[in-house]
Amino acid sequence: MVRVCPNCSNVNVNELEKLIPGNLEVECIGECGQHEGKFFGYINDELIIKDTEQEFFESVKSKD
Repeated sequence: MVRVCPNCSNVNVNELEKLIPGNLEVECIGECGQHEGKFFGYINDELIIKDTEQEFFESVKSKD
């Protein structure tokens, strides 16, 4: 399961949903303002922080 914030995770939620249909929760994850300029979210309850959206998507694919 992947959880991202629609406001601060900096990821394209629509593209992420295409990557992992039915395995995405879009909600506040309690990390607002802590990782400015980074791309992040929880993958299987582990906070993952990356420098680019592509790196975050690669992490999602490798752990899902």
